Amino acid sequence: ERTLKLHHPMLVYEFGNSAFVIREGSQVVAYLFGFLSQTGPVAYVHLIGVRQTYRRRGLGQKLYTHFIEFAKAHGCTTLKAITSEGNTGSIAFHKSLGMQVLGKPNESGIPIVENYSGAGLNNVVFVKSL
Repeated sequence: ERTLKLHHPMLVYEFGNSAFVIREGSQVVAYLFGFLSQTGPVAYVHLIGVRQTYRRRGLGQKLYTHFIEFAKAHGCTTLKAITSEGNTGSIAFHKSLGMQVLGKPNESGIPIVENYSGAGLNNVVFVKSL
């Protein structure tokens, strides 16, 4: 799923210490934008992306592992992420990381949290204890 619309500059300028990239030469081939909650010991992954030609090489898992270590070093005890209910690749990836899915099954059987991102905007919400 294309993620360009989610690449807000604030994620780099204000949360750059928790944004990580993997490069091949000068090209970014994978990245993770995450941040730490202001209200509790929660680390949140806002966005992870791997170029199509670099997928299935473990780069996403490597970024998550690095972010989890960063989060633990800052006192976080919970990891959280979301995706859209139609993004089956993301759902499978997050489940493969051992993340639990919150919510109630939709008509397709995918657990969702209704209105998570606003009225009528449902999401698949993942959590994992660190």
